[in-house]
Amino acid sequence: MADLSRLSINHQLGQYDMIVGQDLLARVAEYLSEIKASGPVGIISNNTVNELYGAVIRDSLQSAGYVTRTILIPEGEEYKTLASAEQVISALIAQGMQRSGTIITLGGGVVTDLGGFVASVLFRGVNLVHIPTTLLSMVDAAVGGKTGVNHTSGKNLIGSFYQPALVLMDVDTLKSLGTRDRVSGYAEMFKMGAIRDKEYLEYLVANMDGLIEGTADTVLIKSIAHSCELKAEVVEADEKEADLRRILNFGHTLGHAIETTLGYGAVRHGEAVILGMYAAGWLSNQVGELSNDDWEALAGMLVKIPLGLSLENLNPENIEQATRLDKKVADSQLYFVLLSELGQAHMQAGVPVLMIKLAVEALKKAWRDDA
Repeated sequence: MADLSRLSINHQLGQYDMIVGQDLLARVAEYLSEIKASGPVGIISNNTVNELYGAVIRDSLQSAGYVTRTILIPEGEEYKTLASAEQVISALIAQGMQRSGTIITLGGGVVTDLGGFVASVLFRGVNLVHIPTTLLSMVDAAVGGKTGVNHTSGKNLIGSFYQPALVLMDVDTLKSLGTRDRVSGYAEMFKMGAIRDKEYLEYLVANMDGLIEGTADTVLIKSIAHSCELKAEVVEADEKEADLRRILNFGHTLGHAIETTLGYGAVRHGEAVILGMYAAGWLSNQVGELSNDDWEALAGMLVKIPLGLSLENLNPENIEQATRLDKKVADSQLYFVLLSELGQAHMQAGVPVLMIKLAVEALKKAWRDDA
């Protein structure tokens, strides 16, 4: 069995533990008792994940005397909406959910984001435990206290900051993922290395095949834990995204625009972030401080990540227009996260519209040349 990693995450109102390891799901009741959870437990999941892991979690909880309810939501980013959140809330209330209860999110980023949002508003806040089951949700949605649902105008435009009481990451759940989903999660770990830790970035690149193929549990646990640790450092310093935390959006400005333009489902979030990181790196070199050597190194790393996408339909004009709806627009200026060097990032405003379009052309050319 691979080693277990336990991190203590601090926030404005206290702290919670983040546990990464194997064989954790059958012990979920033990971990809930550690946080003194009482009352009913509402499990928010989807059909696929529930069929794989719901029974083992319910058996653990029910054998310890917990009363459970399971609410299933449809799969897909298009269902991460206010309407879905209201339906989940109505179902929980109808099944007797109480203020003293606990909500468990069991699934990927959609379940984690939507379930966290529900927990933050139901009865003005109930106990929340995240059990992410995808690599992306482990290193992204489950860390940092952001919750949210999408609006027709853009992704995650409605949401709140709400910290969990516990996060359990069982890497055994990753064995059921396909390659594209593993790549999507790898992208978020790569991002953390690019903005905070050059040595970690190099470690990820050196172990890319094993991480994407899912053949190295010890490396996987170490990588997930360190990615979460790096993100936690940023979040602890800026919990409500007033300043430093905004660097976590490296690759996301154009990444979200690519998702919006191509349509949710056509491209995975992490795949879009990979493309967005290439564009942001190109901009860092063209209008920022990133040296030619660091840019060439970053570009070489990114194009080695396997993407099963055709980029021919990427329209620079449409993507540039989509960025104007981004949450990072302030005072009518779009802020980009750029790199000063590998491992160091900063916010920069005033990137010319033409350069944004050229960045999209550059990423299209890079993957076309690499094909």
